[in-house]
Formats: sequence, C-alpha cells, structure tokens
Amino acid sequence: MTDQVPETAFVNPATIRAWQNERRRSLANLIFWIFCLLGFVTLFTRAEDHVGKLLAIALSVPVVLVITVGIGLASVRWEHIGKMRAVLKAYPWQYCPPLGKSPADIEYFRLPDPDEPHKKIQVAFRRYGTGKSWRRSVREARSAGFTFAGDPRYACVVALPGHRRLLAVRPQHVHLDSGGTRPRTVSETAWHRAQEAGITVPPSQEEQRRKLLYSLWKAFRKSPSSR
Repeated sequence: MTDQVPETAFVNPATIRAWQNERRRSLANLIFWIFCLLGFVTLFTRAEDHVGKLLAIALSVPVVLVITVGIGLASVRWEHIGKMRAVLKAYPWQYCPPLGKSPADIEYFRLPDPDEPHKKIQVAFRRYGTGKSWRRSVREARSAGFTFAGDPRYACVVALPGHRRLLAVRPQHVHLDSGGTRPRTVSETAWHRAQEAGITVPPSQEEQRRKLLYSLWKAFRKSPSSR
C-alpha cells in the first residue's frame, strides 16, 4: 500500500477561478486609487487658482491621506495575491469546521500544526481593506467553516464556501524569526514545502508598511475633520 500525496489546491479549476477573480478585483482597486490621485492633482491645480495656494494645501491634506492609504492598502493586497498563488500551488485544501462565536477581535483563530495536529497554531486573517467587506468575509468564514491551504506556522490561504473569496492568513508566533534556518519543531518535509511556497522569509517590511497604513487610517478617522 502506497501513500497518496493529495493534489495541491491550484489543480482545482474552482481555485484557479477564485484566484483570478481576486487578482482582477485587486488590480481594479489599485487602478481606482491611482485614478483618484490623478483626478485630485487636476482638481488641486484648478482650485489653487481660485482659493489660494495655502488654503488649497490645507484642504487637500485629508484627501491626500485617504488616497495614500488607499493606494498603500491596494498595493499590499496585490502582493498578497501573488503570494497566494505560490501557496496554493504547494499545498492541498483542508477543511476547518465553524469556529463558533466570534471574539472581540474576529481576525484571530487557531489551526492545527501540520507536524503535530493535536497542537494548535494561533493565526490571524490579514486585513485587505478598511470597509465592511473584509469583516463580512471573516465572519462568514468563522460561522460557516472554510477550507485552507498552507502551513499556519508561516502562511495560509482561506477560501470561503464556494470559493467566492480568498483570504490571506498570517501566523502569530516566532517561526518567522528563525533566520532562514529550519526550526527544531518543523519537520524536514514541512520545511521544504514552505520553502517551495516562498513563505519561510519573514514579511517584515510588508508588515511594517501595513501597520503604518492602518495607524494613519485610524488617526484620520479619529480626527475632528473627518467627522
């Protein structure tokens, strides 16, 4: 009797369609914010002649902040889409049952350790927007159950039922700080597969950029001028 290696997620035509849809949505979102920036520059040059340079600059600060955050988040999401493909081509789909009631911070949950399934790894859904769409997708994944591909110690992709949306998942532990060497708790097989998917390198710059963008967005929403 021989062990059968399950097919990777990207072999499934539904997975390919879901990834292509996410890529199209992400590209459209990025193009939208770029056009917003170009349109604002045009309006700014015209408004400067009517209200004066100083007043035009003062009025433009919140608009520039929103557009900057929009472009930044769209760029981070575009990076996630590219990394998702590598994960989906290296790992098979696995099923995760409903997670029950959502805690106060709905992005955090646990997935089984591939080397020791009885142990759980804490992970978090990556945010890909500032609106309600992301929270609705996460709530649906938690309440209806989902399929996931990847290694929760490094990175995973979560698919909503019917492969309608794909969400990225990041770990909440120290495996990514191993300095490019295999941690003792990670098997050779799991390590080589994670290397194949390109998820053993810590996304430090990406994480710092994402945190900066969300801090800017929160600061803007709390400011009196945004109310």
